[in-house]
Amino acid sequence: MPTRRKPPSTKSSRRRPSERSRHEQRQAKHSRGAASRGKAAKRWRRDTRPRVVRAVVSATKAIGWSPMLIEAVLEEMYVDDHFEELLGRVPGDLRPGQYAQAIAVALILRHSWHPDDLACMLKRLKLRVPDA
Repeated sequence: MPTRRKPPSTKSSRRRPSERSRHEQRQAKHSRGAASRGKAAKRWRRDTRPRVVRAVVSATKAIGWSPMLIEAVLEEMYVDDHFEELLGRVPGDLRPGQYAQAIAVALILRHSWHPDDLACMLKRLKLRVPDA
């Protein structure tokens, strides 16, 4: 009995690596790289991260409020130009006595885009504001 072959029109469109275009080769390489980076990240999160985080947390026991810390916190909260306008200083020029107010202002600015969100934040901070 003769072997059956697929007609040429239904042949697989897969090409041998030497026949692939450069674009196809780059895509395949990127796909393999992304998969291996994803696996490495998962391994790091599962195996290494917990140990590293515990060590770093232990190192923070002696940390106090500092200009570097307040700048990092405020940067992570994405404060805008309004912050400087409201407090009269850029985060790096704040005095330690202003740190609590600076964090409160950053939270208020972040939650001021929707009235309900702002009201919730004011309540959490136990701030009573007549016009809010």
